[in-house]
Amino acid sequence: MKQYTADKHAQYTLQIAAPVVSAVLIGLIWYFLAVLPHWMLWTLTVIVAAAAVLLSTLLLPMWFCTIVYSVSATHITRKCGIFFVQEQTMRTQALQFSSIFRAPFSEKTGMNFIPLHAYGGTVILAFLSRSDAEEIQEFLQKTVFESAMQETKAPPADDTERSEP
Repeated sequence: MKQYTADKHAQYTLQIAAPVVSAVLIGLIWYFLAVLPHWMLWTLTVIVAAAAVLLSTLLLPMWFCTIVYSVSATHITRKCGIFFVQEQTMRTQALQFSSIFRAPFSEKTGMNFIPLHAYGGTVILAFLSRSDAEEIQEFLQKTVFESAMQETKAPPADDTERSEP
C-alpha cells in the first residue's frame, strides 16, 4: 500500500486565490450594492475580508495537512477533514472508470484530480502532484486491467474429439 498527500503547490495557489477573489467580490459589492447604507457596505467588506484571511491562514493549511490517499491492489482510501474526518474507501474491483483532470499549469499549481467512478458513487483524489496523479492512474490501469483479464480468461479448449454413443 502506498500513501499520497496533497501537493503543497495547490495549497499555495488557493491561499493566493482566496484574497484575490475576495477583493473582486468586495469591489462587486461596492459597485452593485451602492444603494445600501455605507455602514452595511463596510460591514460586508469586513466580513468578506475576514473570511478570506481566515481561509488563507488557518483553514486551508489545516485541511491540507489532513489529506491522505492510500492506494493498494485491493482498495483505495481517501481521508481528510479538520473537525470531522471523512474517510471513503473503494475496492479496486468495483472501479469502473478513472481519468486525470489537469488544470492549466498543473505542474506549478498542483491542480490535478482523479475521479474514481464505481457502482454507487465517486471518490475524487484531489490536489495531487502531476507525478503522483500519473503514478496512481498507471497503477490503477495496470491493476484493474490485469484483474479484468484474469476474470474473463476462458478455460483452454479441448482439442480431442468426442465420440457420440
